[in-house]
Amino acid sequence: MSSDQGLSIFDEEPDAEEPDSEGVDTEGPATSSNAGEKTQVMPTVPKEPVASAPAAQASSPSTSTSTSTAASTAPTPTGATAVSASRPSPVAGAVAALPIVRRGGYDKAAVDQRINQLASEKSGLSSSLSASEQRVLELESQLTSLRAELDENKNPSYAGLGGRATSMLKLAEEEAADVREAAARDAEEIRSQAARDAKAMRADAAREADDMRLVQLQELEETRARMLADAEQDRNLARSEAEDVLASSRREADQVRLAAQQESNELLTTARREAEQARAAADREVQEARRTLAVEKERLAREAADHHSNATAETQRLVQEAEERATAAEQRAREATTQANTHRQQAQTESEALLSRARREAEQIVASATTQADSIAVSGTAEAERELAAIRAEVDRMTKRRDAVAAQLGALRDVVAGFVEDES
Repeated sequence: MSSDQGLSIFDEEPDAEEPDSEGVDTEGPATSSNAGEKTQVMPTVPKEPVASAPAAQASSPSTSTSTSTAASTAPTPTGATAVSASRPSPVAGAVAALPIVRRGGYDKAAVDQRINQLASEKSGLSSSLSASEQRVLELESQLTSLRAELDENKNPSYAGLGGRATSMLKLAEEEAADVREAAARDAEEIRSQAARDAKAMRADAAREADDMRLVQLQELEETRARMLADAEQDRNLARSEAEDVLASSRREADQVRLAAQQESNELLTTARREAEQARAAADREVQEARRTLAVEKERLAREAADHHSNATAETQRLVQEAEERATAAEQRAREATTQANTHRQQAQTESEALLSRARREAEQIVASATTQADSIAVSGTAEAERELAAIRAEVDRMTKRRDAVAAQLGALRDVVAGFVEDES
């Protein structure tokens, strides 16, 4: 509470005593006996200058001149002291919003500055309120002291000043009541303004917290969608690479299998051709041997006809030799056939071995491609899991940041609540 006025003791009154209009004795001896007394009064300093109470009119014509002269020569009180308490300035109605730092919540420096500003305003308001209350206590103490002085100094000298003293006491009480009412109004205005400011600050803080939470949720959703899209793209890329590797491996396996089959076919064809050639050569040798045998038989027959007696033994020998050569030729033909069959079987065995080796190599290539594709897929999955772990770490960091901001807002609310409680 505040006040702009104060009470003080006026200077001494003039020697002349003003008669009371309600039956005060105005005879000469009484007047002369009271003329030398000095009287002190209790003036008040109102908000607007209050003129001194006019001198009472004398009840008899014989004293009108003296009382008028005393009233006109009465000095104006100059000893009043006006001590005014500083009136607190109202708190600003509009509170600027706290700046928001992207991906970090409120700016800590701005929050600290706002808290320091509120603490400074609270300190100033508390000081103003304390000064106003102290001023009211001082005024009440002065009023009590003046009343005590009036009670202690009751004597006949106050008979002529009863109306004026009563009026001044009444003015002092009215002034004290006005001071108390003004202080109460100021305190109520300060409390109302503080409550409005606290409500506005709480609303701004809640709105800014909601906005920050929405921004963080939107950023987290965008990050999650982006990370999921990247993971899906990586999975698709890994799947495409695995399919490419598998297709390339299959093509290589088909090429190896085709090359092995072609080589096997070539070996088999070569073996068959060599066997046919060996069989044809054996047939030619047999036919040649038979033809030679026939020719030799004819020659021997002719010679036998000429030399029958001499050549019978020779003929038998030649026939035996021819038969032996024929048998040897047939044996060579059989051996050539057997060798051709052996070559054919060996070529077939080699071709089957080549086919088996080609199949094994193709299976190994396919298995390696499958393993590589699985490794690529697992690598893509591990990368997606690492990215998901990074997203979760980012979410945890944002959650901790939100909790820190909530704690700061809670501290700010506690400061405002303490400010309101102190004011009330």
